[in-house]
Amino acid sequence: MTQSGRLGSVDAIVEKYAVSSNPLRRIIYVTIGCIFLVFAGIGILLPGWPTVSWAVPAAFLFSLSNERLFRYTLTNRFFGSTMFEYYATGKTLPSHVKYIITMMIAAMSSLSAYFVWSVSTRGVDGKLLQPNTWSGADEFALGSLTIIGVGILGILYVFFKVNTRDTN
Repeated sequence: MTQSGRLGSVDAIVEKYAVSSNPLRRIIYVTIGCIFLVFAGIGILLPGWPTVSWAVPAAFLFSLSNERLFRYTLTNRFFGSTMFEYYATGKTLPSHVKYIITMMIAAMSSLSAYFVWSVSTRGVDGKLLQPNTWSGADEFALGSLTIIGVGILGILYVFFKVNTRDTN
């Protein structure tokens, strides 16, 4: 590492993060990693489909199984610079990215919880602010509460377990 704690080359990243594993695990990890890489490739061509979100787990799986494929994910012309930066800075995210991720988790959890509540608790004829008209099978809205709970766990994980990149 350089004095700022940043790894300076692909070789240094591979040396730090690449791990060899047994042959069966290697085959499983490479197969799943290649599937994720195909999904990342789709993201390059299809607007709105995530790219780096698929490339990160692919790189992780390749780091556990295949040094050549791990190098490929770090040097790919489409998403390699983002992957390189992620690993070079010690698997950290800038604070603004953490806030965006948090807002996305909150928005998607809220939308999902609302739609599940609307279908399973409120029912077809129920009115929004009149609980006595709700006719759904999920009387206590456990599905919606579960979605909200998992969303909160995701937000807590991002804030407390994912390291923030120093922008100096």
